[in-house]
Amino acid sequence: MGRDLTLYPRSASKDELRTYLEGLGFTRCKHFWDWPAGTLNFSWFDEKDFRSIDGVSADVYPVTGDEAKVTGNAWALHVRNTYGASWHDVKMLNDVLRGARRLFGGTIEGDYGRNRYAPLWVDTSTPISRGISAIYQRVDQELRSVKSALPESLITLPSQEPTNKKMRAFREFERSLDPSRVLYNGLVPFAIAMFEFFFSRAFRVLLAYDSFALAKRSSHNLRVDFTTLLQIDARARTVEDVIAQGYSFQNLDQLNKAYKEWLEIDVRKILFRRKRIGRSVAFLETRISEAIKYRHGVVHHFELDRSLTREGYIAILDAVHASMREFIAHLERKYSVTIDLA
Repeated sequence: MGRDLTLYPRSASKDELRTYLEGLGFTRCKHFWDWPAGTLNFSWFDEKDFRSIDGVSADVYPVTGDEAKVTGNAWALHVRNTYGASWHDVKMLNDVLRGARRLFGGTIEGDYGRNRYAPLWVDTSTPISRGISAIYQRVDQELRSVKSALPESLITLPSQEPTNKKMRAFREFERSLDPSRVLYNGLVPFAIAMFEFFFSRAFRVLLAYDSFALAKRSSHNLRVDFTTLLQIDARARTVEDVIAQGYSFQNLDQLNKAYKEWLEIDVRKILFRRKRIGRSVAFLETRISEAIKYRHGVVHHFELDRSLTREGYIAILDAVHASMREFIAHLERKYSVTIDLA
């Protein structure tokens, strides 16, 4: 689902429409749709200040049939983005059509009626809210994907638990032989990678816009090698990347140090919240610390815990998710923003 609008120019060639789009920063791309032979597919995305979510696709294509009767021109300009697109994406979609219509004349047909543009709304987002939202939504999507794909136990045992203590112990031993439990262990590092990715990327976003961090950057002394300077000059790395590389975000002490030193944010304090995760209530900080320690054992010592069940692994994912939500709630209060989590 998305916004689809088409301009049928009064007079415009294929090359004129191509030149017009390239002048707006559109670049050639491939398209999954089966467009007519001769179609030129383009895309646009604005990375500055996290303005784009979906961007804009534009297609210059030869018209046939009833479409050829709209203006009689041989070529049309189709623009589209999804309903999840940002305000800036939708504005660009409209701007493409308005500019092309001024240059080439013609008629717009689309989702909103003849010669009508996509409606805009009051945009209250900020670079911080857009940046954090994009990071959260990416991690949340992958987290949900893992949950939905996580296999059930491969060993089927009677649902009724034995009453004898010795037999109950043997039943648990039988469960520990389930091959799925090896997979659950193997996925623990992936869960921690989600946690690390979210907090390391969020740190970079905040470094670029937080007033305290910007003031600290202006007086901070940091030694960097010439290769790093060349990478920054080539825009292969950012200043925020260089600052962040000095900390490990798979270590709560290091993570907290980074946020306190640069942003005056105490992440440990934020995570010092009792939450029901799975079947028990515990502090989020404790849950994350245990999961990080668990990951360390799997990665560095191949320590597999055969007692880890599907529900136990989901509890680790839920702890990561709850940590992100608690952190985002703090950012909304600190920066007076609303962060879109949909």
